[in-house]
Amino acid sequence: MNTASTLPSKSPFHKYWVILSTRTQEDMSYRANYVFGAVFRFLPLVTLIFLWFAVYQARKAGGGGLSIQGMTFEDMITYNALMYIARGFSSVPGTTSDISKDIKDGLLNRYLIKPIDYLWYQVMYRLAHKLVFWYVALFTFPPIFFLMRHYFSHVPTVWEWGAFVFSLFIAFSIGMLFCFMIGTLAFWFLEISTFLFVVMMIEFFLSGQMIPLNILPAVLQPFLIHSPFGYEGYWPCMILMGKVAPDQLPQLLGVGLLWVGAFYLASQVMWKRGLKR
Repeated sequence: MNTASTLPSKSPFHKYWVILSTRTQEDMSYRANYVFGAVFRFLPLVTLIFLWFAVYQARKAGGGGLSIQGMTFEDMITYNALMYIARGFSSVPGTTSDISKDIKDGLLNRYLIKPIDYLWYQVMYRLAHKLVFWYVALFTFPPIFFLMRHYFSHVPTVWEWGAFVFSLFIAFSIGMLFCFMIGTLAFWFLEISTFLFVVMMIEFFLSGQMIPLNILPAVLQPFLIHSPFGYEGYWPCMILMGKVAPDQLPQLLGVGLLWVGAFYLASQVMWKRGLKR
């Protein structure tokens, strides 16, 4: 009797579902850490409110306009508040260092001998963190946003909500693939910590987390608008704030998908060449 033929066949995705489920259960054991992290991550926003209030008051006293590149004071605070949602999807802390460590320390072998794709393993591993984080955020974020409700002047349409959710998928994909590519540089370089710091600071700036990209010098705008990193923070926020015209949303999201595809192909090339090395 053929035993293998009697075993129930499972979907190829089942093994990744097990990884996602197991990791989620592990993270749920430390959900108190997520609660404190979700609440206290808004503390820097208090500083930003006072900072931008001083900037706009100085402009008003100097006879300047009440907006900067179309961004009012309320828009600026709304933008920084929404950035916590956008970066909650695009940021995958620890991914690059974990991948480089697996490569340098020879720990990669334990994944290569298993019938799993290492990239998809990392995706499921990080996605579990996101699921637990947003499970906690559903209870901690709404009260904070309710207290800030007077800053939100735009009511998003159904189309804008849909585009925003889709942009968060793009944000996670670009953030994950970019970190994967940087991590695989360990195939060629023994130590990438310094390079990693520099690259992540550039990504932090180009994603618009520091300041909105549209208030930067005009000479940089063509590059910033088409940069993939803007999809990690800037564009999701601008979409939900109604700063992107409805007829431009399909093109904007289409370009984001093209960047996801380009990053995926680049990550596959680097991975295969790294394994050969």
